[in-house]
Amino acid sequence: MESYKATLANELFRMYRRKKAVLVVILSVGIIAAVQLLSLILRSGLGILGGTGTGFPVTVLSIVSGTLLPLFVTLAVIDTFTGEYAADTMKITITKPVTRLRIYLAKLSAVGVFVLINLGIVLVLSLLLTILFHARSLSLAWFFNVILAYAATFFPIMTLAVVVAYPACVLKGGAAVFFLSILAYLVFQGLGLVFPSLSGILVTSLLDWYKLWTASRLPVGSIVRSLSVMLAYLLIFFALGFRRFDRRDL
Repeated sequence: MESYKATLANELFRMYRRKKAVLVVILSVGIIAAVQLLSLILRSGLGILGGTGTGFPVTVLSIVSGTLLPLFVTLAVIDTFTGEYAADTMKITITKPVTRLRIYLAKLSAVGVFVLINLGIVLVLSLLLTILFHARSLSLAWFFNVILAYAATFFPIMTLAVVVAYPACVLKGGAAVFFLSILAYLVFQGLGLVFPSLSGILVTSLLDWYKLWTASRLPVGSIVRSLSVMLAYLLIFFALGFRRFDRRDL
């Protein structure tokens, strides 16, 4: 366990030095400011965004979870795996007295930590702005639903990270992994629109899992079904990714 913690700390430091995580936080804050500004402008107009002030945190979450976080996770996983192979720094990591399984887990865990940090920052800032402008409309149940939505977003985002980790361990070029990931993301999104019946099994559709947790009546069956799909993705692609990572020559 100590070796895992040390490897995780090392991965977190490397990720911080790459500045992508910091950039994502800055962009997230920019999105919050832009949505709030648009909400204030349209509040007395067409009723878009501004008409549901208490829905502001979920509106921000829908933008961040649908665009910014998937992009960050893809880039972070590419840097963590393909980037280290390209820079020949993976040799240093592998030669340490740590099993490859713990290294693989630490790399994915580092991505997860930064996802949690980003979600936490977005949650706090969006809550503060909502309290500032709509304090009289809030309730304890509303706070609980918002926090639950942000917590639920973490799981499909990490599922996406585990899926991307597999091609990152197979392909040699970071650009190839990025292009393949973006292409697959667009194809899956298109399939979900053209064939709605397939949306329940597409990893991109799982990014909207938080919507099930914020429904007025909790759809337990849909939540369990989506959770089962996520677990299937996690188990299959974690096994495939680690198998490739464990056998890849440096």
